[in-house]
Amino acid sequence: MRCPQIASRPVGNVRLAGRLRAMRPSGGTAALLIGACAVGGLAGCTRDSVEPTPAPTVSSSPTATPSPTPTPTTPPEAIAPERPAAMDEISVDGAEAAATYFLQLYPYVYATRDLAEWSILSDPECIFCASVISNVEAQQESGTVNRGSLINLQEIEAREITRGSWFGVNATFVEGPSTELDQAGAVVSERAESTLNTVEFALTVKDGAWTVREVEVLESVPAEGV
Repeated sequence: MRCPQIASRPVGNVRLAGRLRAMRPSGGTAALLIGACAVGGLAGCTRDSVEPTPAPTVSSSPTATPSPTPTPTTPPEAIAPERPAAMDEISVDGAEAAATYFLQLYPYVYATRDLAEWSILSDPECIFCASVISNVEAQQESGTVNRGSLINLQEIEAREITRGSWFGVNATFVEGPSTELDQAGAVVSERAESTLNTVEFALTVKDGAWTVREVEVLESVPAEGV
């Protein structure tokens, strides 16, 4: 199962494009050499005896500095997007903010399998929203994750349909390439190209909170030169 591309797959199993996814310090072991009187009693330590040659000082081996352990880098799609403050407004600006946040959550849920925010925004009647949830749950069972599908918003415009309750939002954005990985990190499937997508949202307000009621893909084409 691949992270669905927005426009290439039917609802029920779609992408955002098709269904709007030591060295131990070698121890400085210094040898200690000690001079001693010759065997034969105290006479061996008199002035007439040959004085012992001072033992050379042996410096300890330099201590090797362990190489630092590289810190894993979190891919950008696995970083939770910040909820816009404008979503607190029931207005055209609030509708645009809600749709933008929804788009930003798309690659995040496929990269992390964290559906909490996505589920809060999704209306139970939203077919596209439900298909994403089903796909992510399938990934949880198979142990796969997605990398990529980053969203680069180009344009967004909202309009109020029913005062304070229904809004329409049109958005144009580029969805980046994506790769599906298994538990060992091997590539299961991939999409090398980016796509330029235009989608329309139907948003409702329930109990003072935004809900995505419907997502429809109006156009999806290769994003050459974008």
